[in-house]
Amino acid sequence: MLRRNLLRTPVLQRAYHDESFGFRKPPTFTFPDCNVRTHGHRAARIDPLDLIPRDSEVAALNPSRYGLNDGSKRYNVNGIIWTNPTVEAQRNDKEEWWTLDEIIRHLRQIYVSRIAYEYMHSQSKTERLWFSHLLESKTLPPPVDKQLKHRIHGLLARSEVFDNFLQLKFPNLKRGFVKKYALEGGESMLPALDSLFASAARSSVSHIIVGMPHRGRLNFLTDPQLLQYPSTALFHKIRGGSEWPEDLGAEGDVISHLVNSVHLEYEGAKDPLKVSLLPNPSHLEAVNAVALGKTRAKQYSLLKTHPDDCQLGDMVMCVQLHGDASFSGQGVVMESLGLSNLPHFTSGGTVHLVVDNNIGYTTPASQARSSLYCSDIGKMIGAPILHVNGDHPEDVVKAMDIAFKYRQYFRKASFILSRSSTNVD
Repeated sequence: MLRRNLLRTPVLQRAYHDESFGFRKPPTFTFPDCNVRTHGHRAARIDPLDLIPRDSEVAALNPSRYGLNDGSKRYNVNGIIWTNPTVEAQRNDKEEWWTLDEIIRHLRQIYVSRIAYEYMHSQSKTERLWFSHLLESKTLPPPVDKQLKHRIHGLLARSEVFDNFLQLKFPNLKRGFVKKYALEGGESMLPALDSLFASAARSSVSHIIVGMPHRGRLNFLTDPQLLQYPSTALFHKIRGGSEWPEDLGAEGDVISHLVNSVHLEYEGAKDPLKVSLLPNPSHLEAVNAVALGKTRAKQYSLLKTHPDDCQLGDMVMCVQLHGDASFSGQGVVMESLGLSNLPHFTSGGTVHLVVDNNIGYTTPASQARSSLYCSDIGKMIGAPILHVNGDHPEDVVKAMDIAFKYRQYFRKASFILSRSSTNVD
C-alpha cells in the first residue's frame, strides 16, 4: 500500500533543463581554454580587508602559460565566448573574430572584478552554459539608475544611524549589541534583500519566508522599507518590557529573536509581497530546516487553489541569511542542503546570503575552517556561488539579481557571499 501511494505522488517539478543550453556543436578553433571562468575568483577584488590568503599571481590566468603570446592575433570567438543575447543567434552566427587582447580584456572584466563567480564545479553542463551565457553575452541589467542609488543610500544610512543611536542611548547594551546584533560593515545586506524582494514581487512571488541569525536582524526589522517593526516597540523591549500586552501575563523572548510579517509593495509588481521573518533560537542555523519546511507547506497550500498555473517555487520562496562562522561550522547546514534538491523535500530553490566578516567571535577564518571560503559547503550540491565585495552595495545588488535569475530558471539554491569591511563579531 505504501509503495502504491508513493507511485501516485504527483510530480510538481518543471523541466529545468532547456535544450538550447545543453548542446553546442564544437567548432574548429585553435584558441585553448585559459580557465578564466574556473580560476577568476582567485584574483578577483572581493575582500575589502584583503585577509584571504592569495598567491601574488594566479598562474592559471596568464595567457602565456597556454602559448598565447601575440595580443594582436585574431581568433574566431564563436564557440569560445557567448557574444549574442540569444542562444539561437549565437549558434547560427557567422564567424566573429577578436584579437587575443580583446578576448582577455572581456573575460577579465567579467570574472576578475568586484564580483567573482564559482559555477564551473556544477555537474550540470546546462547550468554551466547558462551561467557563462548570462555573464558573457551582456544580457545583465543596465547599471544602477539614480532612483535605485537613492534607495540604496537610504537603506545604508538608516542602518548606520540606527546602530549608532542604540549604542548611544543604551550604553549598557554596547558590548552585547556590537557583538551580536549590529551589521557593522555588512550594511549591504539590506539593499541586497530589498532588491531580491522587488525582483520576486515582479515575478509574481506572493510570499517570502526569511530565516536569519542575530547579526543585522534589528536593522532589517525596523527599516521602514523592509519589515517595518515599530522602533518604539523595540525600545520598550530593550528597556525590559514585553512585546505582549501586560494583561496577558505572557513573557516575551530576547531581543535577537523578534519577528514580524509585512506586506510590501514594489513598482511593477501586480500584487503586494508578504515577507515573514521566522523566530530563530540562539543556535544560529537551526532555523534553516524550519524555513524550508514552512516554504514548502505554504507552496503546497497554494497549489490546491492554483492547480493549473502554479508549480513548486512559483509563489513562495525561501531566503536564508547566514554568518560565515556558523555557516561553515554547524552540521544542520549540510543536512538541510543535502535534502534541499530531493523531490519530497525541495521548496523550489532557496537564495542564501552569507555575510562574511572573517571572524567567528574570537576565531579568525584561517583557524575556523579548512576550506578557502566559508561558502565551499554549497559545492556539495553543485550550487553556484557568487562572491562580492560588501563595500560596493551596487555590486551586491547586481549579484543578488543574478542569483535570483538562476533560482527562477532552475529552481535550485544559489549562494551569495558578501564580505564585510569590519571584522567584529
